[in-house]
Order: sequence, then structure tokens, then C-alpha cells
Amino acid sequence: MHLRLIFKSTRSCASRFDGRGQSMSIERGDAEGKICPVCRGTATSKIHELQSPYIDNLFYSVHRCSDCGHRYAAGPVSPEILDQVYGAVFHSTSQQRAAGPGSSISINAKQRVRWLTANGLQGELLDVGAGRGYFVKMASSVFDAQGIDYSKNATEYGRELGICLSSGDFLEADYAPGFFDVLTFWDVLASMTNVHATIQKSAQLLREGGHAVFTLPMGDSLACRIAGQRWPLWIPPVNLHYFSKNSVKALLNEHGFEIVRMDYLAKRVSANFLLLKLARSFGLKRLEAPLAGASFSWAIPVNLGDILTVMARKV
Repeated sequence: MHLRLIFKSTRSCASRFDGRGQSMSIERGDAEGKICPVCRGTATSKIHELQSPYIDNLFYSVHRCSDCGHRYAAGPVSPEILDQVYGAVFHSTSQQRAAGPGSSISINAKQRVRWLTANGLQGELLDVGAGRGYFVKMASSVFDAQGIDYSKNATEYGRELGICLSSGDFLEADYAPGFFDVLTFWDVLASMTNVHATIQKSAQLLREGGHAVFTLPMGDSLACRIAGQRWPLWIPPVNLHYFSKNSVKALLNEHGFEIVRMDYLAKRVSANFLLLKLARSFGLKRLEAPLAGASFSWAIPVNLGDILTVMARKV
């Protein structure tokens, strides 16, 4: 426990947040998806109808904004749905659990810490959407790191690693303004119903000159255009936003950030999780359970140029 963190800090790591707390399709209650959640333009059109891979009979419509190129899923998002999606099973796949230093999540965490430090980042770090806390554990060797995740199940497991994790809604968490040097959102911003509120809160929590780092599914990528409706990253409600470079810049600039880096970095994916994603993309539901429980979990490097790593500085 660091005494200097007591004022409006969550170093106590108690599970004291109640979750996202609202039922909505996309921010501002735009149930039909006619308003772009990034640029707020109305020049939008529906491009896909999707069924959630996580819950049967849960459907979403994907829309594209002609002004900024942002794509987003409109459909049901409620605390009950999120609790069902982010339950114990979500964090128990081969991609989410670490079986050792050779597991994909451990390798990814180590590579991400190296990337952050290579870019000169240091100090107080908050990992948003920390899951079981493997990245926080790895980052703690360099940063004064802590994390928060929506899933109580994940954070309860993560605390066994001896790290500081809190469960609850990032937007409701009572952190001290201007305290952090670095905020990380690994595969997280796309799941937020209100991306503007998320970036605004990030700006409040960062010191001047602090950095926010995101990995984002890119709806304007070649991989997405080629795969069409079978793109593996169409996974509402886990991914609700599918960015373009224009929408990323517009969102961050509006809240006082300047983009420092935009890189397409390789990511390690377990072999059975990769096959599971392919089975979902082609609607082969009968293969999902066997693949999810399969023991072949070799960490395979994947880079399709459809996940963008963005580093932005608060100015």
C-alpha cells in the first residue's frame, strides 16, 4: 500500500463498483443506430446484420458512417447481457488464461511492456479491462501498475497474483484526477458503449503529458473488407466499435489528445482459439465447444493489419 495514493485512489483493490448499469444499444440511446457515436454525423447506413457469437438469438445491426468511416454495432447491451458474456467462461479460454511463460497472453503482455518502455513510458499505470491481470503483473516489474475490469470473476482470480485489481465500471471508478502517467486499453475501447465518455475520463485521470494506449479493431482495414461479414472481429457486444484512422483521430483530438504512434503490431494467439474464431466466422457452432476445450494452445504470431495500436499524449 502506497500512502501517497490514499486520496481518491483504488489501491485498496476492493470490489466496490456495481457495473455498467444501463441498457442501451449505442451511446445516447440511439436504438436504430442512425447517429455515428464518434463524429455524431447522420450520414450512416446499415451494412451488416450479425448474431452475437456469445448468446443465441442476440442480434445486432452494423452501421457505417460516411463522414468519418466509423463502423458500430447497434443492439442490446444491458448489465444482464454483460454479466452473461463476461462470466467465468470468457476468461477461461486458452487466449485469456496463462498456462506459463510460453502462453499467448503471457507473451503478449511481455511484448506490450517492452513496447511501452521502448517508447519512453514510465510511472503510474492503470490497465482498463485488465481481465485476470496478467498484463498488470508483467507491467509491475517496470511500472507502478494496477488494473480494473468489469468481471468480478476475473479480478478475484487476478488478485491471487498479488497485484492490485478492482472490479467495476471504469466510468464510475473514483480515481484521483491527474494521477496516472499511462492508461492502457488492450482490446477494450471497442467494447465501451460511450467512447466519448471513456476518452474524456481518460483525459481527466492522466497527468499533463501522460499517455493513453489502445488496441482497436479497424473496420477500414483490408482484412475486414475482404472478409466482409465473416470478419472474426465482428463480435458484439464484446466489440461494438470498429474504427477507421479518421474516427480514431477525431475521437482523440476532441478530448485533448495528440496521436504519437499508430502501429500494426503482431499478436500471439493460441492455436485452438484461432480455430475457434474461424469456426465462429463460418457459423460452425458445433465445433465451438470441442475447440474451446482443446489442449493444443501453441502461441501463433498473427498480424492481419486489422488491429491498430495507438499511443496518444494528453496535451
